[in-house]
Amino acid sequence: MLLKLSIVISLLLLNSFLPEAPLAQILKVPYVSISGFQAPLYLGERAGLFKKNQLEAQLIYMPGGSLIVQTLLSGDVGIASLAPPSAVAAWVKGAELALVAGGIERALNVLMVNPKIKTPDDLKGKRVAISRFGSLSDISLRDALAFYKLKANQDVSVAQMGGLGERMVALTSGAVDGAILNVDQVFQAEKSGFHILIDLRKLPLTYSTQGIVVSKDFLRAQRSAVKRFLRVYIEGIKIFKTEKEFSMQTLGRYIKTSDRDILSKTYDVYREAWESVPLVRREGIQQALDSIPEASAKSAKLNLDNLIDNSLIQELEKEGFLRELYPDAAKR
Repeated sequence: MLLKLSIVISLLLLNSFLPEAPLAQILKVPYVSISGFQAPLYLGERAGLFKKNQLEAQLIYMPGGSLIVQTLLSGDVGIASLAPPSAVAAWVKGAELALVAGGIERALNVLMVNPKIKTPDDLKGKRVAISRFGSLSDISLRDALAFYKLKANQDVSVAQMGGLGERMVALTSGAVDGAILNVDQVFQAEKSGFHILIDLRKLPLTYSTQGIVVSKDFLRAQRSAVKRFLRVYIEGIKIFKTEKEFSMQTLGRYIKTSDRDILSKTYDVYREAWESVPLVRREGIQQALDSIPEASAKSAKLNLDNLIDNSLIQELEKEGFLRELYPDAAKR
């Protein structure tokens, strides 16, 4: 009896000297689309990467990059996953934002239309769905129309319809004649009889279509948390690029399909598109800047170095984090 009591006391004393596990920091993270653009976050959640980096992320779907930017500026959240053009548009107007990561540096949008529309010229007088004005879907539609000498809101009516799901419903119900969609929805829409009219992947446009944006106040106050978040993001990219089955299962949970043909095609597109080292590419941000009419009047005062901040990823590179993920240096 005394021996048992002695053991219990010893264990209690030992536990009292053990360091407490660090509490996970809670981050509210809005993201702009339910699609492969958010795969690193989905995988970070499912693979336990946030917990591994002492973070508890509350991923919040919020359709429309311009809406997410508003939440960043209000201080309700400090970090978000969205297409950089929305952040660039706000930055031009004086918003204190920083782009701390990229990820996909090409357009993956397409304009899907009903079968009656055969050529871009057939869009005249028609109605096309985007998420919100100022979002990537808006900017990419305007660029695509301009390429074919068409003008938004003159030749073609532009309708704000919300997220990808809402745009898909608007298209399939006949509420609109076309919609800007991501590749995730292409294969589903094609099975319903719709077709690609303009594939932005094939146009001579340079886009940063995925990135991590933070408010500068949050970055100053929570630099360590942002850096740990980027560890999750980068490792999520690595898992996505190297573990197809797990990634397909994870994507299926979020985009709500178990169709393996759709999942496999979607995975293949995004796997090839994701950059292993998601540095913010200046040329993609410049393209977004050039597409903003208000920017031309302020061009002399605008310096992209005040918006692009690759320092955290560069620190992770110097610390050997990327060598740990890709020990053979074969970044896929």
